[in-house]
Amino acid sequence: MLIGEKVKLRPIEREDLKRLHELEQNVELMTLAGGDWRPVPLAAFEKSFDKHLEDKSDEQNWFGIEADGKLIGDIGLHHINRQESTTQFGISIGDPDYVGKGYGRDAIRVLLRWAFHNQNWRRVWLETLGTNERAIRSYQACGFVIEGRLRDHAFYNGQYVDLIVMGLLCSECKILP
Repeated sequence: MLIGEKVKLRPIEREDLKRLHELEQNVELMTLAGGDWRPVPLAAFEKSFDKHLEDKSDEQNWFGIEADGKLIGDIGLHHINRQESTTQFGISIGDPDYVGKGYGRDAIRVLLRWAFHNQNWRRVWLETLGTNERAIRSYQACGFVIEGRLRDHAFYNGQYVDLIVMGLLCSECKILP
């Protein structure tokens, strides 16, 4: 378990799936986080979890974000490239009571400390919608810099919007112990 000031990051367990599935039903937050939401039955969600458990390729590291004793979202690394020592990062705070209150930022800092200090990643990167100003500010506060903009790349809320690519090098990370 990884512990921050406000959150704990812990492995996702089977008993968490119903809560995570429930959190992913918030269409507004989910589309803002990724731009693409569609209904997924709990059974399919569970099947995807089982497939992930069987995958031994080290393709992703997925954590639940816990605050005040309850699961509020998830965070993880994916698109792992060990040869280049780069990985993509993603986060979702699905509980509206915890959005915009520093829980996501704390979770990001905890994950980055683990990724750079314990897992020896050289670069962590992400993609976010150009319209998601709250997320961009949060990522910048954690040290990420805008590296590129894919114009009109994502479809969100009835229109095409820019997709922002952000990155952080281990050498730039100021949150390491």
